[in-house]
Amino acid sequence: MKSTTFVILWAVLFMLFGFYVNNKLYDFTEDYKNNMSILEKSIENEEWEKAQKEADSISTRWSKERNHWYKVLNHEYFDEIGLKFNILDKAIYTENKLKSLEEVESIKTYLGNIVESVKFDINYIF
Repeated sequence: MKSTTFVILWAVLFMLFGFYVNNKLYDFTEDYKNNMSILEKSIENEEWEKAQKEADSISTRWSKERNHWYKVLNHEYFDEIGLKFNILDKAIYTENKLKSLEEVESIKTYLGNIVESVKFDINYIF
């Protein structure tokens, strides 16, 4: 009886931890998506200095905060986002509006993919 209780307790704790991580990851990615939308507006309005400052701020914060998630999630999306930030930085520097907007959308897509890759959903079970 003790071992059954122990197994059930661990299963419940494991599930609760999974939901907690999923919720925190969603908040993490949504914050970056919102920041990317602000950056996108600066690029659309061709406010290049403001866009450069925002991109640098977001990229620096990303480099620091991603390490928490990098240890427990698939590295592929995090590496791609880092690469896209580098390309975005150069596109803003050269004031290439089309390429900048393309990279912003690409980063937003990868952020969405991070959440989708760990989502608890019946579609991912079968």
